[in-house]
Amino acid sequence: MKLLTCCSFKGGAGKTTALMGLCAAFARGGRRIALFEADENRPLTRWKENARRRNAWDSQCEIFVADEMSLLEAAYDGAERRGFDYALADTHGGSSELNNTIIASSHFLLIPTMLTPLDIDEALSTYRYVLELLMSENLVIPTALLRQRVPVGRLTTSQRAMSDMLASLPVIQSPMHERDAFAAMKERGMLHLTLENLGNDPMMRLVERNLSLAMEELVTLSTLVDQAMEG
Repeated sequence: MKLLTCCSFKGGAGKTTALMGLCAAFARGGRRIALFEADENRPLTRWKENARRRNAWDSQCEIFVADEMSLLEAAYDGAERRGFDYALADTHGGSSELNNTIIASSHFLLIPTMLTPLDIDEALSTYRYVLELLMSENLVIPTALLRQRVPVGRLTTSQRAMSDMLASLPVIQSPMHERDAFAAMKERGMLHLTLENLGNDPMMRLVERNLSLAMEELVTLSTLVDQAMEG
């Protein structure tokens, strides 16, 4: 089982959104996904509740509460025994022994960021913290930044400057654009199943193109992440 962790010191950086999107893309590809919820606010649990009400939760995926060390250990052991392909961990903000353990146990680390000066600063702080932790533990774990809420059209001058700042760092080449489909995942459920359910909801057919484009982006992103973890 491969463990992918989304981490950021800053709340609202897009950790949970990235994790939800990757979960949907992996599940669409037939992977069994364990979701480790280390955020005490339990956003993944609320996501599942919303998804099940809309018939948009994939049975190949399961949430394991992991906001304490003992729960994390039990979650990891349980997910491995049950044969999940991937575990996706949603860390809480800041540094802690729990976060450090999750980071050090991962096969791939993803640091989401929006293209604002504050978000970039926080992402770089997280990146430095991760590198120092890995060096102190003599570990080599692939780590990359993920650009979130990137405008579909032309970037502003400030956004372009922020994007250029990341050019010398490992950045996932496929960003997550600013789409309603991504923003609404927490309420609608898993994106691939939301798409499948369009035929049962005439109103949703109006946004089919937006959902399809968002799903295409997630498939590309998941392929790049998959290659990084397998490689």
